[in-house]
Amino acid sequence: MAAGTMSADLPVCTVLGPGTMGAQIALSLALGGATVRLWGRRAEALSPAMERCGEGFDFLAAEGLADPSERTQILTRITPSPGLPGAVEGAGFVIEAAAEDIAVKQDLLAQAEAAARSDAILSSTTSALSASAIQSALKRPGNFCIAHYAQPAHLVELVEVVPGAKSSDQAVKVTTDLLLATGKTPVLCPDIPGFLWARIQHAVLREFASLVGKGLVTPEACDTILKIGYASRLPAMGAFEHADLAGLDLINSDAAKAVWADLSNVTDPGETPVGALLEEGKLGMKSGQGFYNWRERNPEDFKATRDAEIVRRVKINRGGRVR
Repeated sequence: MAAGTMSADLPVCTVLGPGTMGAQIALSLALGGATVRLWGRRAEALSPAMERCGEGFDFLAAEGLADPSERTQILTRITPSPGLPGAVEGAGFVIEAAAEDIAVKQDLLAQAEAAARSDAILSSTTSALSASAIQSALKRPGNFCIAHYAQPAHLVELVEVVPGAKSSDQAVKVTTDLLLATGKTPVLCPDIPGFLWARIQHAVLREFASLVGKGLVTPEACDTILKIGYASRLPAMGAFEHADLAGLDLINSDAAKAVWADLSNVTDPGETPVGALLEEGKLGMKSGQGFYNWRERNPEDFKATRDAEIVRRVKINRGGRVR
């Protein structure tokens, strides 16, 4: 759906959590035409969240992905709501974007369920926690289904839809239909650790971290191979498409078997350089040092470059021209 379009078929949506992800999800829903309530446990956190929504819209407008003249129309669809009962009352879709802590999520969703319509669909944007585990705290577990947005949520088009063991077909349908109506590409994923997106991220990182730990390669070389090489053809060709293109006989050749046998199967990230860096207090950008020195590299510049690349891909996917 184009930004600025309004659909009477969209449910009123409530986003629980005014952090970066919550604000981005609220903006994404509003861009797709939904009326959105943005709730925060602390009322003072709502104003900065609304500012983030505005900044996100301005970025999209500057990149030609939103109409600047529709700024007020779209942002007024998002209402800051400090009271939880009022935020979820009458809403048809409630998505939680709180801390990645199952107890926090279960408590928040149970509170929302108590104040929401009996047919409201509850959701979470967790990236790894089990849908079945989260819904076990609900009185109406059938109304729950994960919608895992990836950061930045207002840019990345793909959203993982993950039903739990007790999720109803209706919960999956409402979640999927809402995502489609607001311009996302939903993909049904199994309720397994990491779903699909995080699993492939961890598989790649496990292999590269293992090779770095053995002293065979540098982080810079791995990232260059991934960004400039492998990723350059991913938009046009997935793993199974490549397997069919290469020929399954080649994928099952002695050379391929030698590669598969040599791949890392370490089960604990702490047994790789990730663990060594953690012991030194090197946590990545948040501490200024990880695999890279983020005191020398500017994290904000890095994120801006990342977002620019995502914008290029979004424009290509929509048939637009890119510079």
